[in-house]
Amino acid sequence: MLAPGWIAAGTITAINWLIFITYIFSKRDFLAGKIMLLSIIAGFVELTADRWLVAVTGTLVYYTGGPFIVSSPLYMPFAWGVVLTQTAYIGWRILNIFGLVPAVLLTGLLGAVTIPFYEWWANGAMWWYYRECHMLGVVPYYIIAGEFLIASGLVFILYLLERGPWWQVLHFGVAQGLWIWASYVMTYSILG
Repeated sequence: MLAPGWIAAGTITAINWLIFITYIFSKRDFLAGKIMLLSIIAGFVELTADRWLVAVTGTLVYYTGGPFIVSSPLYMPFAWGVVLTQTAYIGWRILNIFGLVPAVLLTGLLGAVTIPFYEWWANGAMWWYYRECHMLGVVPYYIIAGEFLIASGLVFILYLLERGPWWQVLHFGVAQGLWIWASYVMTYSILG
């Protein structure tokens, strides 16, 4: 028998974090450490966006079961941390190869194309779903556009983060979490 959705989602998220932490300590990649810390902070601040999507727009619905924090399953801030860490690290690599403007556009496109796959998988796994909005399959248009903005914003933060001290990670994490909320507000107002 399959584990309940929140247990499976939490386990997958925990395995990803274990891999990230192992990588940081084995490679001594301090920038990756900054990215991970930024991502988990942003993941907790993103709970404001989830609350808005669940309670205000009514378009996001989480399946019940398992522990919740605010309006989201407890695993969500950590899952956001995984997605942001993956996207940010790739965005940083793109930034070092192509420069700032191409990296903003390419990373935004990466987010708009790949992150909706997570949404599709989450729907199939019965973790969450969307309703009462314009969608491409099971993914709202405003989520796809929002992911473009969210991923693009990461590149600007990485550009500053790479050159700054550790303590700035807190500020940048909060800024990225608020940017997630702002991105969804903007795109929902246009495409919702």
